[in-house]
Amino acid sequence: MNTSSFTQRLVDQPLAATIDYYARHLNDHAHAFLKRNGLSADESLRVGFADRTLGNQIPSKQLKAGREIRTKLTQQGIVKPNGHETLRGFVTVPLTDIEGTTTGLYGLRVDNKGKDQAQLTIGSGWFNAAALTSFEEIIVCANVLDAWTFHAAGHTNVVAVEGTPLEKTFFHRVKRILLAAPSIDIELFEQTELMQIHFPEGMTVNEFAVLNRSLDDALGKRIRAATMVSSPSVHEPADIRTTEQVNEQVNEQVNEQATEQATEQATEQATEQANEQVNEQVNEQIEPLEKPPAQPTASPVPAPIDDLEVEQSETEITIRIETRRWRIRSLERNTTSGVLKINLMILNERNQRFHVDTLDLYHSRSRRVYLKESSEETALNESELRSDLGRVLLKLEELQEQQIAKTSGKSEVKPIELSDAERSQAMELLQSENLFDRILDDFDACGIVGERTGKLVGYLAATSRLLDKPLGLVIQSSSAAGKSSLADAVLRFMPTEERFACSAMTSQSLYYLGTENLKHKILSIAEEEGVRDASYQLKLLQSEGHLSLVATSKQNGTGRTATERYEVEGPVALVMTTTALDVDDELMNRCMVIHVDESEDQTKAIHTVQRHAETLTGWEVESQRKQRTTLHQNAQRLLRPLKVINPYADQLQFVGSQTRHRRDHQKYLALIKTVTLLHQHQRSLQRKTIDDQEVEFIEVTRVDIAMANQIAHWALGRSIDELAAPTRRLLIQLHDWLQAQAKTDVNGKLTASDIPFTRRAAREALGWTATQLAYHLERLCRDEYVVRCGGGSGKLCQYQLVYDGRGREGQPVLLGLVDAASLQEPIPT
Repeated sequence: MNTSSFTQRLVDQPLAATIDYYARHLNDHAHAFLKRNGLSADESLRVGFADRTLGNQIPSKQLKAGREIRTKLTQQGIVKPNGHETLRGFVTVPLTDIEGTTTGLYGLRVDNKGKDQAQLTIGSGWFNAAALTSFEEIIVCANVLDAWTFHAAGHTNVVAVEGTPLEKTFFHRVKRILLAAPSIDIELFEQTELMQIHFPEGMTVNEFAVLNRSLDDALGKRIRAATMVSSPSVHEPADIRTTEQVNEQVNEQVNEQATEQATEQATEQATEQANEQVNEQVNEQIEPLEKPPAQPTASPVPAPIDDLEVEQSETEITIRIETRRWRIRSLERNTTSGVLKINLMILNERNQRFHVDTLDLYHSRSRRVYLKESSEETALNESELRSDLGRVLLKLEELQEQQIAKTSGKSEVKPIELSDAERSQAMELLQSENLFDRILDDFDACGIVGERTGKLVGYLAATSRLLDKPLGLVIQSSSAAGKSSLADAVLRFMPTEERFACSAMTSQSLYYLGTENLKHKILSIAEEEGVRDASYQLKLLQSEGHLSLVATSKQNGTGRTATERYEVEGPVALVMTTTALDVDDELMNRCMVIHVDESEDQTKAIHTVQRHAETLTGWEVESQRKQRTTLHQNAQRLLRPLKVINPYADQLQFVGSQTRHRRDHQKYLALIKTVTLLHQHQRSLQRKTIDDQEVEFIEVTRVDIAMANQIAHWALGRSIDELAAPTRRLLIQLHDWLQAQAKTDVNGKLTASDIPFTRRAAREALGWTATQLAYHLERLCRDEYVVRCGGGSGKLCQYQLVYDGRGREGQPVLLGLVDAASLQEPIPT
């Protein structure tokens, strides 16, 4: 290779020169990779390999020529700004425009370890654009890899485009288009016969070809099984004329010219020139007729037939083909594509003989068995029945798609459009400085008195559905204490389309909710007792955000055992009530548990509200409740899932004396994020690019942490009133004694929790007996108000106080939290 001529080509035609260079360096390693992945290095494609040697052909960047070439290659995207080849280690194939001019380069990484992009494209253009002018039947793929796979299998009537939108004008000469990807917009081909090539759900063309490489003509069979999507009712007549018509038209034109040019002296010469012109024009216009379009390797067969005589009722479908009548039942049970289990009967109307069986039409062995037995029973030709069954299958697929679309249309919840007034009112609520007070006031107006923190916890738990790890909520109380009223009030404030409610669940029912969209929704359960059989599934859904079940079933016609997978996508925010005291510990650990106020004062307050509802004023207030619930539902519709970042997270603390505190800590952090998420319209939206993807997020403030701390004390903390009276008295005395010692510190930085003590020192200071102190101190350790330090192996056992003096009046307190006011502002990054 002449180095100087190559470097000059890199300056004049950098992309074309690079493509030729890569094509000359396609080595055995690249060939082996192509073979493993169902691809080929056909000469017409100019496949190459970027073996990292292109840079060696470029003069040093210290030279002007080297800098010029590198600038050109960088502008084209062939070389990165750091000097490395963009497609190094990739097999490459050129992309062109419709006229065949090289406009881009597609690359597929040979040694992909999952860390980098496996496919890259420089520029844009078509793969195999020449097929558009060579074939009347074109396979259209969504990407180059799939089109390359078809081409390697011998189906060269395939195209794909990268970086350029498809336009119908590109296909003006094409009579039939076969789509190899469901994502392609079919409206582009509305005036063309359009068919769909089907592949297993979730599998690309390349993955299918590699998986079935041992089968003979696997892709060809898929092409021949393509189904009709649309067909134009009237085709425009082609502008094609016969040889006689061409001769007649040209003769008329030439005679007119000859008459004008001819003179008495030059008649023979004019006639001779006219004859030559006739021959030239005839040859030019007849030439297209002598070059028929190329024929594809495989075409869809049998041809699509839509003239079947079909009768359909609620229970069965009848299809008549000449004297053969096919009756189909149970089609309505096939609610997913890829399954077609039906009860099928074939009746020969000539002799009234029939055969009926249940089978899956997608199982080839089941079809063979059915065809053989039906031929024997009805005295019909098996090949004739096979042709019929193909037409019946196509029609049933069409009816099944209509049925699935109709069913999904019923279950799909359309997004609710808010009016300008509704949006303005909802936004005003979300941007209110006293948002929590507004929420509590609206709860009170709706008849839910008291339960201040319980209402906030419920509202936040329902709002947390938008998080990746939502909160769970269990409302626990004795019967008739008002737990259901509290749960119903919280749920009424949430959008109806975001709730999935049930009274009870069986052990397997959750697995079969795949048709329901539970992602970021509220799963509401009336009573915990009704889902005890499904507690394991609920725990998984809470922890993993996903459920998966693999079940076995028998295939009809073959008797073989097959497996089916059922999946449910979360996450969900779980809300349920219970009167039981022995709720499953595993489930309780994953949820926040709140208790309804069962005091006498709360009962009196409820009685007052109930009596007021019977008055005229109460009736007027009742009519306004719907407006308040609608306002909160609309406000919730304006919230969206956002990433929440806590810049103060490193400064937070949490009690950790028991393993269950690991999950309690997660609840606490989720509570903080939920408070921030609810105030998202009061927080500045920030953006950051991570791995070439822009991520939106909002940040936690100290106000959010302070509010979350108040709620966490009530929802996750415990009251010292739960302790026995002597134990509670010892706790208070220990705190007062140690607090007095802390005040003697010269620096004034010690607290009661910083001072270790022994049992002997406590006995002497408090005047307790050794037996009493040992017993009640052990109970304080068990309830995590005191922690043991050291001891064992002859060492002196010491203790430290965890209790900080709060909650003496009996209010719940979560120990170990940091006061939000003491948090330092994070250093900006």
